[in-house]
Amino acid sequence: MTRHVLGPDGTLRDTSGAEVTAQVIESTRLHVPHLAPHILTVDLPKGDRVNILVEYSCHCWTRTFDPAAHAGQMQVMDGTRPRAFCPQRFAASVDLAGLLGTLPQNRLYLTPSDRNYGTYNASMMLDDGTAYTAFFILKPHKGRFDGIRHKLRLFVESAHHRPQPENGQKVKIAVVISQALMGKKVKYFRR
Repeated sequence: MTRHVLGPDGTLRDTSGAEVTAQVIESTRLHVPHLAPHILTVDLPKGDRVNILVEYSCHCWTRTFDPAAHAGQMQVMDGTRPRAFCPQRFAASVDLAGLLGTLPQNRLYLTPSDRNYGTYNASMMLDDGTAYTAFFILKPHKGRFDGIRHKLRLFVESAHHRPQPENGQKVKIAVVISQALMGKKVKYFRR
């Protein structure tokens, strides 16, 4: 499968560097260099280290496709759902791997929908009360990536600026990891 590199302005380039145009393209055919899969190693409080494969959804750099607002723009297909390139989300996503690299120091919560976890760095709140927030799932996934064994897969479903703090159950990364290693998820307790 031919993959194209996505630039910060939404342009596509092939492996030779030539610009490519497309009206519709599958997100799996796009390579976003700063959001390439990688291994994240987390040190747990009792001295254990866990290697986690990190992968990113196109929702980190796209938004819902609106036919009126995005007329003439390329549709990035996330399965059957069309998305539109978002320069603001793309620019913010440059710091996403760094945000995940500081998971033990960040605010982490189980979302009220009980679907995924949210994390943000409270020291990086903007004046408008928003913070760059990543929403992810964490599941068992044993394997090797770049020669490094991993036990879990962290999939970032979306990342964008959100008002914080949101309603959600606070949780520590060590608890999230220990539950994921057992194939479980932290239970959400309604208050």
